[in-house]
Amino acid sequence: MSERCRIEAPSPLRQLAIDAFEAIPPSHPMTAFMELDVSSPLARIAAQREGGVRVSLFAHVVWAIASALGEHPDLNVVMHGRRIAYFDDVDVSVPVEVRTEDGPHPLMLVIRRAQAKSAAEIYAEIEAAKNAYARRGELGADDRRARRGMRLVSWLPRWLRLFALRRIIRSAPRVKRFAGTTLVTSVGKFADIPGFVSTFGTGPRGTTFAIGSVVDKAVVRGGEVVVRPVLALTALFNHDVVDGGPAARFAARLRQLVEQNEEAPARGFDACRTVDPGALAAPASYSGIRSRP
Repeated sequence: MSERCRIEAPSPLRQLAIDAFEAIPPSHPMTAFMELDVSSPLARIAAQREGGVRVSLFAHVVWAIASALGEHPDLNVVMHGRRIAYFDDVDVSVPVEVRTEDGPHPLMLVIRRAQAKSAAEIYAEIEAAKNAYARRGELGADDRRARRGMRLVSWLPRWLRLFALRRIIRSAPRVKRFAGTTLVTSVGKFADIPGFVSTFGTGPRGTTFAIGSVVDKAVVRGGEVVVRPVLALTALFNHDVVDGGPAARFAARLRQLVEQNEEAPARGFDACRTVDPGALAAPASYSGIRSRP
């Protein structure tokens, strides 16, 4: 019996995603698979919800990542050609799944200055973007500009699309504008599957993160074996711009922030240096661009 199948061209959004992946330059990622005890934050989130504060574990983890990057600014970096851009603000790109003509599709929402926001504020921003898309078909001003650009690029021949995308990716301020300084994606929201997930890499950014699901596991606490909800979190570090020591210290601090019972006050950080950025005009604050050693 012959096998039946359906062959069709990818949707314009899917084709642009394929082109964007191909345009990303190769990097050398280090991967950390982290298991985090989230019993305390889950209890706090439940108490907050009872008190009328809307928040989620995903928003809490995004807050923790942004806060840790704010405390470790040498990881909040984006490649700028053969140089490195060090940004003051942590802009976090997160996927928001929406329904399109081609079915469910993730659109990227950039949470600006996430290091200065609480988990509840991050949650509210994500929910507001979803509601905005339901009403107007767009997540917000950033999404409107991005979609306008995608429509223009989609009419170009593929070789010209790749050329344009590579030009964008080589500019750190443009990467920050369209895709943030880091990426946090999640599959745990869509399926309760134990284990880790990983993204394609970091691209030109210094870090990316993938959140898995929460499963009950046996852990040792105070010399006793107890069952706790454990979150699987994958952290990817671009070894071209991030060394092992800073990555390890960042991971240790990230674990503290994710597992702690109380959310520390939202905070920013001051630019610790100013490196000659040449003639570059950045659309957002940054502490400098320097050449790789």
